[in-house]
Amino acid sequence: MIQIGTYVHGGGNIEEKIIAIKAAGFDFVAIGMGALSDGTLEYQVELCKKYGLEIDNIHLTGGKTTEIWFEDELGDKVCERYCKEIRMAAAAGIKKGVAHITWGHKDPGEVSECGIARLTKMADCALENGFLLCLENSVFIEHLYATMDKLKDHPAVRFTYDSGHRNAFAHDFDILGSFGDRLAVLHINDNDAAHDLHLMPFDGNNDWERDARDLAKTEYARTRICAETSYCSEKKLADMTDEEITAMVNNLPIAKQPEFFTIAGGIMRSYASLSYADYMVRLHATLTKLAEMVEANI
Repeated sequence: MIQIGTYVHGGGNIEEKIIAIKAAGFDFVAIGMGALSDGTLEYQVELCKKYGLEIDNIHLTGGKTTEIWFEDELGDKVCERYCKEIRMAAAAGIKKGVAHITWGHKDPGEVSECGIARLTKMADCALENGFLLCLENSVFIEHLYATMDKLKDHPAVRFTYDSGHRNAFAHDFDILGSFGDRLAVLHINDNDAAHDLHLMPFDGNNDWERDARDLAKTEYARTRICAETSYCSEKKLADMTDEEITAMVNNLPIAKQPEFFTIAGGIMRSYASLSYADYMVRLHATLTKLAEMVEANI
């Protein structure tokens, strides 16, 4: 049977959230790096142990990652930040983490030697610390392909598949076909094929039949799947009217559930009416459905 996990969403009472995740039936969790100096990481690790939830992976801090592709001091600082977080995570007993190749929509320019060198340094740091660096598909897919090719033989490099990023930014790329043999982390979420909304699966327009078939071909997804969705998320589209946004997302399943989805003032809000506990129950049900689809294709 495929195990089911989710990220612990930051903010609020973390212990209450972990209790809700456990009560909803999840088998494991993933966490974000969070604050580096106030005990947040260690506290979350201890809470997960307390409530019997394995930590599958940690999402390393992604901000400013695009700078690694530029020949400047900031790119070096971002690389050093990743290495610092790898060492911290490994010391806390977490042996697998997610790193972006780029961050947001800032153009990273051409694939550069300095960028590859920094990512190689991060991978070497991971190897030194018994850690797996799981590189994630995001907006600029060509940089992922170039990096995965350059580091294809590195023993510490694996792949993170984000279903929402593929749907929004690389719909025509067979990413799992390319890197499924190195898959080690899953970010399951949905959207409208244009914006990174981090909806629950089946609330957007991602092709889940296709993903289930592709995931079933990978060793990792035959054992576990993990959501990376957003609780009470907001997406601001200031350049569009509410009417224009409504027309754009009208075909999404969630748009037909006003109790879960609202549009006002140019902002799309998802799941705000749900308590965190109820959100987790609904999320577990959608992941169970996806797991059954994957198992049917094995």
